[in-house]
Amino acid sequence: MPQQITEALVALEPARSRLAAHLAPALLHGGADYSVEEIAVCTGLTLDRVRDSLELLSEHGCVRQVGRAPDGAPFYVLP
Repeated sequence: MPQQITEALVALEPARSRLAAHLAPALLHGGADYSVEEIAVCTGLTLDRVRDSLELLSEHGCVRQVGRAPDGAPFYVLP
């Protein structure tokens, strides 16, 4: 697991670390294109918490949004 994701998992509260753990496999294979709604269902987090967590991961340089998937979901990659 890349150092950035490992650091994010340690820094985040347990609920938010579920989001990072959910994204990690896709990020390691080229990028994650999950919708906020899909992440919320898979992690049990609220939509607001998912948005906040994605913003926090971006601010800390753990992920970078590079566009959108064909279905409109944000596409995140490792920096």
